[in-house]
Amino acid sequence: MPRYSPSGPLDDPTLVDGDRGFRGIDSYLENTSLEGGFVETSENMRLTGDLAETRKGIDFLAGGLTLTYNGSDERVFASTLFSDPASGEEFVVVATKTKAIIWNDANNSGIAIDYPGGEVVADADGASFVQSLEKLILFRGKNKTPLEWDGDFSSPTDFVVKANASPGAGNIQCPNTDFGVFHRNRLIIPQPTDSNYTVLMSNLLDTDKYTTADAQFRINKGSADKLVGFFPYQEDQLIVFMRNSIHMINNIATVSAANTYEITRQHGCVARKSIAQSGPQTFFLSDNGVIVLSPGTDPAKGLGVAISKISGETIPMTRPIQDEFDKVNFAHADKSCGVVHDNKYYIAVPTESSTVPNAIFVYDLLTSTWISKDDYPAMFGDLAFHVDDWVICSHGSNPTKRRLFACNDTGFYLMEENNTDDSGRKIGSTSESGTTAIAGKLKTRSFTFNSVDVKRWRRGQVGANTVASDAFTIKVNTIDPDTSSTVFSHTASGTEEALFRFGTGRVRGYGANVEIDVIAGRPSFRHISLEAIANGLNARRTVA
Repeated sequence: MPRYSPSGPLDDPTLVDGDRGFRGIDSYLENTSLEGGFVETSENMRLTGDLAETRKGIDFLAGGLTLTYNGSDERVFASTLFSDPASGEEFVVVATKTKAIIWNDANNSGIAIDYPGGEVVADADGASFVQSLEKLILFRGKNKTPLEWDGDFSSPTDFVVKANASPGAGNIQCPNTDFGVFHRNRLIIPQPTDSNYTVLMSNLLDTDKYTTADAQFRINKGSADKLVGFFPYQEDQLIVFMRNSIHMINNIATVSAANTYEITRQHGCVARKSIAQSGPQTFFLSDNGVIVLSPGTDPAKGLGVAISKISGETIPMTRPIQDEFDKVNFAHADKSCGVVHDNKYYIAVPTESSTVPNAIFVYDLLTSTWISKDDYPAMFGDLAFHVDDWVICSHGSNPTKRRLFACNDTGFYLMEENNTDDSGRKIGSTSESGTTAIAGKLKTRSFTFNSVDVKRWRRGQVGANTVASDAFTIKVNTIDPDTSSTVFSHTASGTEEALFRFGTGRVRGYGANVEIDVIAGRPSFRHISLEAIANGLNARRTVA
């Protein structure tokens, strides 16, 4: 007979949990409730499913801009893409005080197109561009006549004041206004001199003539609503974004047969430049966050395929990062701007006390998840990098390779380009005067092994790809009790694809997560895991 009776295993089992790959951010839910692959924080990172990789940097491009930034006159007031119909080439165009500069990517130089004598652009104008066939139109607000350039590169001439000639009986000239779009061979603009809710369409192929009897649409007339912007949709439709509602105009090619209907009053648009489109989906910033309009069928509207409802009912796309979007400075949110590029929706918004869009949120359209909040270094002293507008333009030796440019009052920047961010460069100079390391941050969900018992956390491991000089630190954060300690740091001496193991200091807590801070370079991370002992004699405690 044995002297001692058996009583089960002598040691508590070792538990392991982690994530192989990374799907997106969810900082709204409690981090102990997140699904596998979701992270609590992703800053300056790109989550591709298999990897979490530090984003690429910004490259300042302004060799042809002979400006000296002083925050007032010598600066950029508007920007756009210009496509030359004759050659098929694409150019970034910026408006300064006295001229527009058309940037040639091939040699990083600019062609200056002067405004007519005495005509200028100022900050109060709220200037914007629109291309109408081969012409480029510069709107300068309600108090200044639009300017127009004929688009001739062979013998460039100056801009001219638009609509000087008589438009003829029954027509009006192009009014002073803030913005416009060219769609179905018509220039479509707001008519603020008439009302805050009037959409005006030009005659076919004639942006100087507007037949008000046929081509004037009053949207949500009699309400306190205000026209914010509009965006082409499908072949013959236009989405009209009001401050408190969204509408549709159909059959704009034949305005006599056009009609309007209301899409929703649940959401309105905060910022005209936040509107962007990916296939049948249209994104925009509302008071509640980013909303997406998705196509639905509604035969009652007399449409084949129509937008008839808001995707996800009333839940904004930004719900998983609502805590971050609560930091948006909505007093200046009308300056926010969005764009769809490379299967991602980028939206730049002002946060905290910023009056300009200083933070960029990135949404992956392929995975339908938010993957990063990006921030950037100061450019000139205390002047923070920000985005006034986005431009997608061909770049480099391959003309079909279109790239994303961020434009602001200092010039324009090629996004997702270098291993560092340009900083401190001067307008008009092609020389480097400073670069800043990209500070990436990745914080995982909290691992609990589906138990509220306190665990003794023993060790962890991170799979990473690095090249020489890449550097990062690893921090382990526990929950109940709350602790945080840096447990590992690494600077790569060469190209590595390695598994980095680290101890945790045997800290205790019912949950723990891993926080990685990128110090230099652009390391990428494949998987992360933690190991713990649950219900040990010295760790047993039930959380109430």
